[in-house]
Amino acid sequence: MLTESFAHFRRCGDNRRECVVYWTGPADRHGVVDQVEHPLHRATRFSYEVDSAWVTTFFLQLRHQKRTARIQLHTHPGLAGHSETDDTYALVPASGFLSLVLPNFAGGTVSLDAAFLVEMTSSGDWAPIPLSSLDAP
Repeated sequence: MLTESFAHFRRCGDNRRECVVYWTGPADRHGVVDQVEHPLHRATRFSYEVDSAWVTTFFLQLRHQKRTARIQLHTHPGLAGHSETDDTYALVPASGFLSLVLPNFAGGTVSLDAAFLVEMTSSGDWAPIPLSSLDAP
């Protein structure tokens, strides 16, 4: 899934624009991710905006398929970090949702090196998660 995500980032972002994908999984299997979704979106060097009609259709499809979005992954032009915009406009503003930011438009090796991962808390804040505690799918 990481390789597929990087392929989207490189094709869509073209090392010039941010890009975003979502990892989804079966709603009844907590923590499992098994599909990559590349949303319809507009992007600049410093931001992206997902098409609102696409989001509505996406959530209806997830519900019909008994699936859920578990994590959003997107790129930044330089170092990875979670911006104020990232904090405010999560796809799923709910406790446990993850957001992973990849540096340098994901132009390097397919890895999580220098990436930045956060999880939304029950209070709506974002808490960093050490990547060393995870295995990449």
